[in-house]
Amino acid sequence: MLQEIYISNFVLIDELRIEFNTGLNVLSGETGAGKSIIIDALGLIMGERVKNDWIRDNSRKAVAEAVFVLPPGSEALLFLTENTLVEEDEDTLIISREIYPSGRSAARINGRNVTAGVLKKLAALLLDMHLQHEHLSILQSEKYMDYLDSFADGAEELLAELEGIFKQLRARQEELRTIELGQRDKLERMEFIDYQIKELENASLREGEEEELNALRTRIKNAARLLEGTDQVLNLLYSNDAGRNAYDLISGARDIINNLKGEEFFAELGIALEEINYSLQDMAMKLASFRETLDFQPGQLEELEDRLYQISRLQKKYGNSVGDVLNYLEAARSELETLGRQQESREELQSIVADLQRTYRLKADELSRIRAQAARLIEDKVHDELIQLGMPHVRFVVSLQTREVPGPKGTDHIDFLFSPNPGEPPGPLSRIASGGELSRFVLALKTVLAWVYKVPTMIFDEIDVGVGGSALTAMARKLAQMAASHQVILVTHSAQVASFADAHYLIEKQVENETTLTRVKVLDDKEREQEIARMLSGDNLSPLTLEHAREMLNQAKE
Repeated sequence: MLQEIYISNFVLIDELRIEFNTGLNVLSGETGAGKSIIIDALGLIMGERVKNDWIRDNSRKAVAEAVFVLPPGSEALLFLTENTLVEEDEDTLIISREIYPSGRSAARINGRNVTAGVLKKLAALLLDMHLQHEHLSILQSEKYMDYLDSFADGAEELLAELEGIFKQLRARQEELRTIELGQRDKLERMEFIDYQIKELENASLREGEEEELNALRTRIKNAARLLEGTDQVLNLLYSNDAGRNAYDLISGARDIINNLKGEEFFAELGIALEEINYSLQDMAMKLASFRETLDFQPGQLEELEDRLYQISRLQKKYGNSVGDVLNYLEAARSELETLGRQQESREELQSIVADLQRTYRLKADELSRIRAQAARLIEDKVHDELIQLGMPHVRFVVSLQTREVPGPKGTDHIDFLFSPNPGEPPGPLSRIASGGELSRFVLALKTVLAWVYKVPTMIFDEIDVGVGGSALTAMARKLAQMAASHQVILVTHSAQVASFADAHYLIEKQVENETTLTRVKVLDDKEREQEIARMLSGDNLSPLTLEHAREMLNQAKE
């Protein structure tokens, strides 16, 4: 609720502080006393555009400041918390606007500088001002659905389900869209990878093959020289004429030593020569075996060159070595498998999306049905209130239309329509209703919605203008009824309305030192009688007028 407002150097106000109460707060006074100035200051606090002529004394700044007390869990407190504009466990809010003679202005929330846009968003959660149509947060079309759903039996549970389904549907549709956006590229990629895999698999590469082939190619090219050298070495070591190769010579030496093995020196030497003979035999066998590998088939070198060229070509495409090429093959197989699974995932997602769309439609249709029932209920209740306010022929319609684009709250578009006279088609409130009609309609609507309307403070600037007789008394009762659940601040010239006040403030214009100033006084019971009497008959107070004022106050208390 609005606890206090402070105004300094603002139009006719030098300095003013008003502490408001819960319930119905009435501001009254002579025409021109400055009641509208207080309303203008509240509008400034709500983020309205600054006017330079609001500064009273151009040698200093003008200030409008308001203090609010916020209940735990309120939307305003949540907004402040999300925007780090309030400390933890803090429930007091201070909003200030300053206007400087240069034309510059500043807005602060709890001492922190903010933009007018942030201030407007916050103010819409704190105050509802009946000044101009755009200030009436109750008539903001985006809130109509919430009002309607508060009257729809079972809507809360359905909305929770529908929002969950809509969230899943949007997430799955986004996944599917992402998949389908690249579907053509993906198919082309799968074909290309499949071609690469087949090319590499047909090549049948193996690790180390290139090194082996290069070694074999070198051997073939050097085959003649290798064969000649092998034969020469083999002859010298083992295969030459008897007695002319190393094996025979070593064997002869070994035989001589065997005859001398009684001498220890020759015995050890004989063993060494025996081992040399074994080594020569082993070398000869290896040389003979190697010689056989030098017997190449015609065309073998050409085949080998072709294979090395194939390996070189694959390396240029897939890697610097056979190992790199084989690694690429494994990676390609893995990617192809992943793309294949994505294709299956796409088909599965299409099925999931279709199921979610069917479920969403069923839930949305059910919600639309119970909303239609709630719309008739609100229409009847508002009509009953309008009858009491002297508007029996006014027609109020809650219009349900199908949205072009479904949303988390269903497929309905809600509008409040108004027909002031019989035979006139209903139209949007802001375009059809006159000021007086709109005032009474808003009061009727707020009375019906009082238990769901979450803006804690409602401000009315002469809502009773143009209303008289029993309709005015009915309006006064409605305002008092509204004040039971909301803080109401009301500027009025009506004695009937003022008599229902929980707190009554008199706005007076005084001249001090040839300067006109606005003052505010909180009235006690006796002063209230006199002010009610003045509102009834002007300055000519009489015992009868005062008696009438006391009677009105007593009836209001009852």
